[in-house]
Amino acid sequence: MVHINFDSKASVYEQNALVQKSASAVLLGLMAIQEEEDILDLGCGSGRTTREIALLTKGLVVGTDISDSMIDEAIRKNEGRPNVRYLVKDAECLGFSDTFDVIYCNSAFQWFSHPEKVLEHCFTALKAGGRIGIQAPATSIYCPNFVTAVEKVRTHPATKKIFGFFKNPWMFLESEDEYRNLFEKCGFEVVTCTIIEESNRYTIDQVYGIYQSGAENGYLNQSFYSVPLTDAYIETFRSLIKHSFNEQADESGMVALKFNRIYLVAKKPKYHDSGTSAVDRHILLT
Repeated sequence: MVHINFDSKASVYEQNALVQKSASAVLLGLMAIQEEEDILDLGCGSGRTTREIALLTKGLVVGTDISDSMIDEAIRKNEGRPNVRYLVKDAECLGFSDTFDVIYCNSAFQWFSHPEKVLEHCFTALKAGGRIGIQAPATSIYCPNFVTAVEKVRTHPATKKIFGFFKNPWMFLESEDEYRNLFEKCGFEVVTCTIIEESNRYTIDQVYGIYQSGAENGYLNQSFYSVPLTDAYIETFRSLIKHSFNEQADESGMVALKFNRIYLVAKKPKYHDSGTSAVDRHILLT
């Protein structure tokens, strides 16, 4: 059986992650990174945005991801940038203290099953007055196109039985207030918090590639099923998804792909200080 997860997609992730790329540009603009700041790219994937961040600052840039293969790919593509480090780390166990001016988290927050624990580690990792920015799909209707396509799988005679054992791995909140309250509960001061519906037109093949770059790593990941997946199930699942995208296309073969996205920036209060940043920074640089 094919094993589907981010490890298996590392080598092709960047060519398919079109919506993640466009959203990352918006988040980077909101973060307004300064040239001496130390940055943590949380859930960095194969490091495309990490490399962009490294051009904006002379400070230390650290990319972390839970996927070994993604970090291997990021290291391979780093091209000798001296201020960049990549580490395999679970976001719930970061282990940094007062190390970073900025934490940047693009298209990863929805995968954190214990977001409060992640934010506690992020709060500790930031210097006093530091800021965190996230961008992620939001609400249970995070992408109407994908939700419509997966509904075919849920009801189709060939897939509905096994799909009934699927456990949703994502953390979606339904409103700006819920996201704001989550961050404030963890000690942050929220600067901006907005859910935006974004819509862009793509070819059917592009939409399928975008789906495979993210959502498929949940929907066809054995870790999120309590029964074994079969090759036949995976093949039929993919066929039904493709068929739905074809149905959603207009006469010119283009699909209006929509996402509900949360953009949130928050700060760690300036009065908070635990004072060990120099230690972590020295270790990362050596």
